[in-house]
Amino acid sequence: MEIRINGKEITDAAVEAEMVHHVQADRPFDDALRALAIRQIVLDEAAAQGIDVSDAERATAELLDRSVAVRAPTPEECRRHYDGNLARFTQGALVEASHILFQVTPSVDLELLRRKAGDVLERLRQAPDDFKALAAECSNCPSSGIGGSLGQISRGETVPEFERVIFGEHTAGLVGRVIETRFGLHIIRIDRRIEGRVLPFDQVKGQITQALGAALADRAARDFVTELVSRAAIEGIVIEPGSQVLVQ
Repeated sequence: MEIRINGKEITDAAVEAEMVHHVQADRPFDDALRALAIRQIVLDEAAAQGIDVSDAERATAELLDRSVAVRAPTPEECRRHYDGNLARFTQGALVEASHILFQVTPSVDLELLRRKAGDVLERLRQAPDDFKALAAECSNCPSSGIGGSLGQISRGETVPEFERVIFGEHTAGLVGRVIETRFGLHIIRIDRRIEGRVLPFDQVKGQITQALGAALADRAARDFVTELVSRAAIEGIVIEPGSQVLVQ
């Protein structure tokens, strides 16, 4: 069955071209199809409002500026965020960590790689002293030559999904699950923590206000797009909340 959005067909060739931007997703086809469908819905709304859609990115930004009302975070919201995330506002904290990286490439079988990483993690649970040897044997990171050691890491030096783990609630030792980041799958061992100093609220209030404001803007934009999707004429697929796409 043909897939049409407001009467316009999404071709197999278009989906194939879009999939190169979603190769690390669990379901690249679904993600690509959803992205194309939502892009068409948004551009159709922009055109209906008289916006020039020859530049899709600019048209989308102008549509959101026109259509989405964004409120500023309240002082109470900022304070609650600060109190609930004190670790993020700690200066001078360092973590010494090591990892084993299983790199994800476009040609890799992701499920097979996950099973391999899980097997190595289980081996380390049984024999923690084998970390250095297994890093040398399995890791795709240059740190494999020094037992997987990443040395001392401060906040902002790694990707967010890695940072959340090493600066989170984990104590020293092996992290109990495989961590997935944009670079691949990681087995992480925290070797040592150096605690820092919590910055006072007044010093970080502006930073928190900006971050919460961006989050509120993102949520408002998502709600707006969800409303557009609910009104669009969609044939051949069902776009579920979140990222799921059902082909009819």
